[in-house]
Amino acid sequence: MLAATVCAYVIYVVELAASSWTWKIGLLVMLLCICGPLAVSFTNRGTNSLKAFGVVTMFGLFVAYFFFGIFGYFYYFVFAPMPAYIRWPGLLGGIALTACWMLLARKSVLHTIARTRFVAQAFVDNGDEIVYDVQRGMKAYERFNKERSPFPRIFMYLSMGIAPFYLILSRLLSENFGANGVLLFVAILGMPVSLWFAGVLVRTWLVMIALPAKMTKEQGKAVVVSD
Repeated sequence: MLAATVCAYVIYVVELAASSWTWKIGLLVMLLCICGPLAVSFTNRGTNSLKAFGVVTMFGLFVAYFFFGIFGYFYYFVFAPMPAYIRWPGLLGGIALTACWMLLARKSVLHTIARTRFVAQAFVDNGDEIVYDVQRGMKAYERFNKERSPFPRIFMYLSMGIAPFYLILSRLLSENFGANGVLLFVAILGMPVSLWFAGVLVRTWLVMIALPAKMTKEQGKAVVVSD
C-alpha cells in the first residue's frame, strides 16, 4: 500500500499533474488496511474465530488487489490524461470484466461448497466447536474446485487481447504516449492479476466468513481455525 501511495503521488501528481486524489485514496486505504486487522484482532482476541481470520485475510488480499487492480488499472483510466473515447471503454470494460469475474467466482465457490465433499473434508466437528484447518482446507478446495468448476479462461484472454488495440490507439490519438504508454502497459498486464485476487477475495468471503456464520446459525457451534 505504501508503494502504491508513493507511486500514485510521483506518477499522477508530479509527472502528469493529475488529481491529488490518487495518493489521498491510497493513504486512506492504507490506514484502513492497517487499522482494520488490528481492530478485528483486538475484538476477537483469544477466540481463534474463523470469521475473524477471514476478515484479516481479506484485508491482506485487498492490499494486493488495490495495487494491481485499482492503482494499476483503474487509476490509469480515471486520472491519466486521455481522450474520452479511450477513457470510457477502458474504464467501463474493466468494471464489467471485474464484475463478471467475481460473479463467476461466486458461482464456482458456491458449487464447490454445495456439490462436493469440500466442507466434509475441510471442517471437522469436535463436539463443542467446528475446526477448520487452513492448509487442509486450501488443498481440498483446490482439488474439488478444479475438478468441478474451473474458471473460464476467456476473460484472461480478453484482458490480454485488448492490449494491442489500446497501444495502437494511444499511439495514433494521444499526444502524451510516452508517459501514458508505460502506465497502459502496467494496466493491461495488471488486470489478469487483479482478477485473480478478486476471485480469491470472493472465495475467502464465502468460505471463511459466510459459511462459518451459516454453520454457527444452524448448529449453534463456534467455527474456529486449528492451532
